[in-house]
Amino acid sequence: MTLCIIGGAGFVGNRTLMRMQGPVRALAHRRALDVPDTVEGDAADPAVLAHLLEPGAVVLNLAYEAARAEKLAEALGAACATRGVRRLVHVSTSSVYGAAPGALIDENTQCAPRTSYERAKHAVEDILERHAAGRFELVLLRPTAVFGPGGRNLEALAMRVLREGWPRRYIRACAMGRRHMHAVDVEYVAAAALFLVAAPLDAAVERFIVSQDEEPMNNYRSLEDFFVARFAAAPYPVPPLSVPAAALRAALRIAGRSDVEPRRRYSGARLRARGFREPRPFGTALEEYARWIGRDACP
Repeated sequence: MTLCIIGGAGFVGNRTLMRMQGPVRALAHRRALDVPDTVEGDAADPAVLAHLLEPGAVVLNLAYEAARAEKLAEALGAACATRGVRRLVHVSTSSVYGAAPGALIDENTQCAPRTSYERAKHAVEDILERHAAGRFELVLLRPTAVFGPGGRNLEALAMRVLREGWPRRYIRACAMGRRHMHAVDVEYVAAAALFLVAAPLDAAVERFIVSQDEEPMNNYRSLEDFFVARFAAAPYPVPPLSVPAAALRAALRIAGRSDVEPRRRYSGARLRARGFREPRPFGTALEEYARWIGRDACP
């Protein structure tokens, strides 16, 4: 089986390439890739995709460009159908659930995208599903907030601990409390994508949430405490107060957020039930991230 990867130069794509074994073909567009079998060109070009894809191959797509997301999806879906690939694994986002109600989100939750980003991501999934019907298997991965060296998630929290004194952080800590941060290790996402390249499916189209929300540390207060200890920052002289969930819900709604449920949690149970196991502990990923973002500031 040949694995064809699109978006290998990105944040998650780079980590995925580092984990790959066996024959790999990669599409290189704006950056060179350290892959022997590389096709250069634009993922929206049918001729380039025809050269990249092989009959019976599995395609792993990690590419996303907001300005032409639907155009890229149309080109990729059509190319997969025409070239007779076996399976397309598309890395999407949990943001497609948008304003869906309820505290627990799983793959059976109805998507309710509200922002332009959420709608675009959901539209891409719909386009790929339309092309896949009766032609190839489709796996839609929906990771939560992916963090790791080079990523932006958790950056604001870590930088506040590094650069701000405790009085400026205190109000936010009171407001956020133990709200889930939905952080997921980039290695976890890369490993999940590769696991689903070959894992048996129960249907021609399957969706998987990629989440580590069950981790005890995966909430605002615990993560802030981790960075405070890691960067030797000033602790709070008194514990942060707890803002009622209803007040935080109202504040998030006023701020224009789609997800206004402070207790929201994304379930990764379906992926784990198929036999997927985390590649490393959550705390190990946090340590790697702290070393990267703290660099000179770390003691």
